[in-house]
Amino acid sequence: MAAREKPDYKELVAEAETAVAAVKDPELRRAAFEKILEQLLGQGQPTRPSPRAANPPSTPSKALAKEKTARPGPRGYIEDLINDGFFAHQKTIAEVKAELANRGHHVPLTGLSGPLQKLCQARRLRRQKKKGRR
Repeated sequence: MAAREKPDYKELVAEAETAVAAVKDPELRRAAFEKILEQLLGQGQPTRPSPRAANPPSTPSKALAKEKTARPGPRGYIEDLINDGFFAHQKTIAEVKAELANRGHHVPLTGLSGPLQKLCQARRLRRQKKKGRR
């Protein structure tokens, strides 16, 4: 672009819209659109501060990723067991309850059946009857 030449805003907006067309999440698409348009308009310097830039998140992105995986409650405790390899061999619900108690989480058996079932439905665990037991 030549010095002091007025940019074609329609072309820049169209280019930014094309760049974010594949993004499904509306908030993410809007944020990406703003960033790309800032790059196109000011060569990396924002023309105006975006609302997100004014209020940056208080926790770093790695902490957010860990926060999502570290769920409180029985399901989170069971997911920790999965991540630690506790379910490498078949376990009973009583064994799960005992291991959680060893880790300081005292959850009744009735509080474990639902989360275990949900994790089976999400294919994080698998249910199987022990052979030779009735």
